[in-house]
Amino acid sequence: MEKHTLKSGLITILLLIYTVLVILSLTLSLSGGQAPAAGTMILPLVGISFLLIIVISMILTIFNTFKKAISLLEQDKWKAEKERDVLCSNHEKIIEKRTLEISVINASLNREIAERIQAESSALELQRQMELILNSAGDGIFGLDINGYVIFANTSALLMIGYEKDELIGRPHHGLVHHSHADNAPHEEKDCPIRKAYEDGIVHSCSNDVFWTKEGTCFPVEYVSTPIIDNSHICGAVVVFRDTSVFS
Repeated sequence: MEKHTLKSGLITILLLIYTVLVILSLTLSLSGGQAPAAGTMILPLVGISFLLIIVISMILTIFNTFKKAISLLEQDKWKAEKERDVLCSNHEKIIEKRTLEISVINASLNREIAERIQAESSALELQRQMELILNSAGDGIFGLDINGYVIFANTSALLMIGYEKDELIGRPHHGLVHHSHADNAPHEEKDCPIRKAYEDGIVHSCSNDVFWTKEGTCFPVEYVSTPIIDNSHICGAVVVFRDTSVFS
């Protein structure tokens, strides 16, 4: 619209100029003496006028083309900026969402860690109290696994058989302290009442047996072997014994 307005205005101006020149030419011809010269001026002026129209029209066309190109570039720039803003907004939302998810996960992990630490602390405290109780008992106490290996021995048991704790834990109870009878005859493991407790799940006891010390001497004992049962599964035995020579 603006382009057509400029062209129309330009053509109007040129026509006015052309009209003025024609009138001037006629006036000069009527006044006499200058008609040939004035007449010869009209055609070049008209040609120049149309040439100016063509040049100006081309200039306006080029100007409008550049203006349109600039407008298109500005539109593309505006679209690119809008897309960038949308992407930035979406990116920020994604980051915010991920941050929230990570915060929730961290909070859950921290809570779980705290609960585990508390549970482990409680378990360690309970274990410490149980050890204090067992170590305070006057009777000797062994804990055996399903294979007859020692998993626990209280202080009284260690004192009576003369072993250190690390010399006993993880080693077979029968081979260390119950391998022979008082007359040095071999005590077959298959006949051992202590072993039977973690095989048949029944409490076995004996009041006239012997245990052997680290030094190779034996002492009379009475004991009770009780199976350890967890969820209906036998997983070992607890042996409580005393040196009967002390009480005789």
